[in-house]
Amino acid sequence: MATVGVQSVQNGPCIFRIAACAARQGEKRMRSVLKLTLLVVGLALLWAAPAQAAQPVPPPQFDMTGFIQEATLDGTVAGAAVTPLPNTDPRAGGTMTINGIKMLIPNNTILQLPAGSFTWAQLLDPTVSAALPGNLLHQVPGQTMLALSDIPNPRFPPVRPPLVPPFPVCEVRAVGNVLPGPAGGPPRYIVGLIVPITQQGLNLGMGIVNYIDYATGRFRVGGTIGDPTSGALLEVNDPVGRYGLVHSPDPRFTCDTNNPTVHSVTGYPMGIPRVAPPAIDPLCPLTNRPLNGAVGFPIDPFLALGAPLRTFDMPAPGTAGATTNPTKQVPIMVGDWVDFSGTLCKINAAGPNIAANMYMSVHTLIVDVGVYTAPGVPPAYLAIEVILIGTGGTPPAGITQEATTRLRVEGFTTDPTGFIDVYAKDVNPITGQETLRLLGVTDPATQPVRGRFRHILNGGLFMPPTREIMVQSRTGVVRNVANGLDAGQYTAPQFDFIFPEHVVQGAPQVPANFEDILFLSLGSGPLGGPGSGGPIVGQLDPWPGDPVPPQATGTNGLAPVVSAGPNIAVGTGALVRLAGTVILDPNSNRPQIRWRQTGGPGVPLTAFNTLSPSFTAPIVLPGLPDQVLTFQLTVTDQFGSHSASMTVTVKAATDTVTIIAAIWRATAKGGTLTVNAQSTSAAAVLTADAFLAAGTVIPLGALAPAVPPRPGKAPVVGLVVNTTGTPQPATVVVRSSLGGSATVAVTIR
Repeated sequence: MATVGVQSVQNGPCIFRIAACAARQGEKRMRSVLKLTLLVVGLALLWAAPAQAAQPVPPPQFDMTGFIQEATLDGTVAGAAVTPLPNTDPRAGGTMTINGIKMLIPNNTILQLPAGSFTWAQLLDPTVSAALPGNLLHQVPGQTMLALSDIPNPRFPPVRPPLVPPFPVCEVRAVGNVLPGPAGGPPRYIVGLIVPITQQGLNLGMGIVNYIDYATGRFRVGGTIGDPTSGALLEVNDPVGRYGLVHSPDPRFTCDTNNPTVHSVTGYPMGIPRVAPPAIDPLCPLTNRPLNGAVGFPIDPFLALGAPLRTFDMPAPGTAGATTNPTKQVPIMVGDWVDFSGTLCKINAAGPNIAANMYMSVHTLIVDVGVYTAPGVPPAYLAIEVILIGTGGTPPAGITQEATTRLRVEGFTTDPTGFIDVYAKDVNPITGQETLRLLGVTDPATQPVRGRFRHILNGGLFMPPTREIMVQSRTGVVRNVANGLDAGQYTAPQFDFIFPEHVVQGAPQVPANFEDILFLSLGSGPLGGPGSGGPIVGQLDPWPGDPVPPQATGTNGLAPVVSAGPNIAVGTGALVRLAGTVILDPNSNRPQIRWRQTGGPGVPLTAFNTLSPSFTAPIVLPGLPDQVLTFQLTVTDQFGSHSASMTVTVKAATDTVTIIAAIWRATAKGGTLTVNAQSTSAAAVLTADAFLAAGTVIPLGALAPAVPPRPGKAPVVGLVVNTTGTPQPATVVVRSSLGGSATVAVTIR
């Protein structure tokens, strides 16, 4: 994408992602309305009751989408507590009104547009939105020209009164927390995330390309084939000419000029030739779109002979006799089906609001063409269409919440034979240096749709959430191909974070855990990227939460960033292994790791100075309350120290396990271990583990029926394990799927 003074934040095809996000947010918004009503009623009843001590209520979260009614730039009076900024500072915040609610935009806010990222001050800077020649939208300093209250600059035509609001206004989604206001004043809605700003979240269309004007680079969709006057008029918002001729009425809503947002379904970059056929555009040659019936390509029975193929495989670069070149773009042709998303603009700003006076400035264009590259041979191209990640979060005291760390990344590749690595991009808040953190690997060959890749996990250690996700093909990365793009990788911003919600209707709303999103709580380094010399984008100020998390300090390195892992629930007597993660500064040396228990019945931790200690959960007998154990992980290095906590809830058993026998018989090569046990419930599934004297665990697996059960009695189950070269076990633990467990010393025979 084109970036204006901000680190590059690229966007994958956002049509499908925005649709999925809108559906999920609509459901969540409806639940939020119901929960807010219950909360108001609950508070009214509380105030009517006799005075009594009450627990502190955490700041509730809000998630609102609507048109920008008003937008102002005012970093000095926005409630900043640490570093109030003048309006001349590009990091300055301000205010925004959505659906009648006025909210604070903190200093250091970086917000998302479909294919770019900007600070709040840059959004209101006319030099940032300055269009290419021929644009008629003129921005007034201190206005976004995206809000209902904005008016055109009278210094530019049309100057005749009355001045009318800009066309069109934009929709925004804002997520934040509601904090108490000054004494006697209204509450403060403080924004944590703005993702994204678009004309409308679902401002998309689709249809067949019916006409291309090669002289202007504009094209029409949905009209009569060959008719230059029918159908929707489109042009790609492309200020550098990456996908055709140069156009841009507003560079804030550009296509992505680093990662192809104009591409085939499979991710291959496509464009509008700069010359009319039969002339050849060397950057987007007609030879890269073979015709039906061409030698070396299969015949498509659904197309007329001589029509452009809509699915084909390119041979490797340099293949003898090949007519296609995978280092060049593929041309969009009349007859192609396209999905498009962008901004509806006027041809004549002073003209009427009729279809004949409008065109679509497109930032995302997906062509229903399947282009595939040679297996295992670069270049291979990728595109991301869906990103979704849970933010986890520690529940407030006394409130049960629902949180998730599930991860979903979906997209396409032109080489389905190459594995796809999924990375999070971590940014050092002091230097701006980016590092990649592997989240997982996926195999496109496992998908029924050729070229699609899906990495979907319902939970795991994916924290902390990052602003950007990158996918990379193991086919290899090739720089500067297809008119300046990088093949083999694709970077896209995350638009959809899942925040915690309470599980008891009417209980206090839980806050959005922005402290776990490090690019908000710590910042993202110099504005403009590493080495740019720009001012440091630090913590959001005022902070959208309570308490305010620690800020990044120092000039040479960053303190460890620690996650203790998600909260978990286990059965009584279970073997529990904790799983912490830490992100260290590249210059960190010999970090000290230490776990300690901070709450609940004491348990001995093994390997407490590693990221993955273990312990045996205490026995909680049937009928007794669950036990909650709290653990804290602290990592310290030369740049500082950071701690994080998690809880383990030990569920009470609903059955009782009895071990009838655990017998070891030594043999010349090891021994035979026989285990027989019984549960008070016939529905229980029993599993066993053996422990050596040194504490090493040997999983034994499930126990199978050993003795036919008597009527009305639970079966006796057991197993026999023949070992070779394994030392004699000291104890055996049998655990039930219903929570019961028992431990005995092994009998030697």
